[in-house]
Amino acid sequence: MKATAWRRRVLAALTLITSPLAALVLALPATAAAAGPITGLAGKCVDIAGANTANGTQVQLWTCNGSGAQQWTVGSDGTIRALGKCLDVDGGINANGTKVHLWDCIAGNTHQQWTYNAAARELVNPETSKCLDATGQSGADGTRLQIWTCNGQTNQKWTLPSDSSTCTRTVGAGESTVQVTFNGTRYPVAVYVPSTAQPPVRLPLVLNLHGTSSTGSGQLWYSNMKPAADAGRFLVAAPSGAIPNGSGYAWNVPGVGTSPVGARDDVAFLGAIIDALTTTLCIDPARVYGTGYSGGGRMLSAYACLRPDRIAAIAPVAGLRAGRPDPSNTSRPDPASCQPARPVPVIAFHGQQDNTNPYGGGGSALWQYSVPAAQQRWAAIDGCPGSPATTQVSAHVSRIAYQFCRNGTAIVLYAVSDGGHTWPGTPNPSLGNGNTTREIDANALMWQFFQQYQL
Repeated sequence: MKATAWRRRVLAALTLITSPLAALVLALPATAAAAGPITGLAGKCVDIAGANTANGTQVQLWTCNGSGAQQWTVGSDGTIRALGKCLDVDGGINANGTKVHLWDCIAGNTHQQWTYNAAARELVNPETSKCLDATGQSGADGTRLQIWTCNGQTNQKWTLPSDSSTCTRTVGAGESTVQVTFNGTRYPVAVYVPSTAQPPVRLPLVLNLHGTSSTGSGQLWYSNMKPAADAGRFLVAAPSGAIPNGSGYAWNVPGVGTSPVGARDDVAFLGAIIDALTTTLCIDPARVYGTGYSGGGRMLSAYACLRPDRIAAIAPVAGLRAGRPDPSNTSRPDPASCQPARPVPVIAFHGQQDNTNPYGGGGSALWQYSVPAAQQRWAAIDGCPGSPATTQVSAHVSRIAYQFCRNGTAIVLYAVSDGGHTWPGTPNPSLGNGNTTREIDANALMWQFFQQYQL
């Protein structure tokens, strides 16, 4: 806006002032530290009910949808703003259960001041010394937000939008282990920081999920992703699954198989990793991507179905799924088990001689429907028009692609005619799993694909 236009707008507003207090309610923008969604319990977003800008409109939890009612500006003046209004404690009343709602921004109003405890992930109103709280520890859409005595429970944990420009990375270049706390337990996560990383700059993150009976560090080695991370200047996190299996772990994939009693919720765990690494690894939360091998590909697929608000694009290797097999016909996905709230870009790699997760379907009860059926289901989810285009990219590799899908997404599959249950391009062996093609490099192709998308 030009300066003259801005002055006209302010002067017009000043003509309406009838009292000293009215002079303070001009909703001029605060100096912004960050802007975007604020997420909390169950990954839901802080939302203005009905996108209503009237004073007193309830602030609630709601499924993240990218609307303006969920876009908050965290100002350097202590305010949190959306739709031109401020997050406000009703009357500044210091009582558990006091409603948090939307109100005109008033300079110096302590009802509208908030501080963020990054370590505890708490939003505190200093006037009352109480925390922003989701009523009843409920993650349901429409859950009312209130203030309550700070108690460290999950309904008081919030992730603010990040300043995407600068930060402080506490992990040095190379491979190391970061401890991530989830539900009171600390879990080691193998991470890799590229040698090209500049300390104050936020970088993209690739989650790299291992196959069944492996580990995060084993997957970091097998996929050979470090050189690609150095070349592309992205961060890598390779956690381990929840369920002990053989010499490693398996992922607790929701809706598939029977989980052991008390098994960790791996969907929530991956979200906790993203939250933790936003600070320690200095990631850009808008550029979080995922890949995974075999069971890790199944886990990643499920994560994209359930939490498309946290991951910008996925690249399963030998493990693309689109929900559980339909119990009434296991040769197809169950549509009800994968209904992401936004289109998800997908690039996948699969050997047509894969005997573990067969390209044509069948195999274990965890697998069943074919890879083309999974790709077709993702194309339907993303609203892709027409049929896929097939291109022969090398002697044994075909590229099958749905293009021009909603929100500019694409669903791409690299099918390897002589490929086994292996990672294309890796120099590392996968004994007993068939041929590893070196006609393509999965790491290079997925990174090229990822760079087209962000949340």
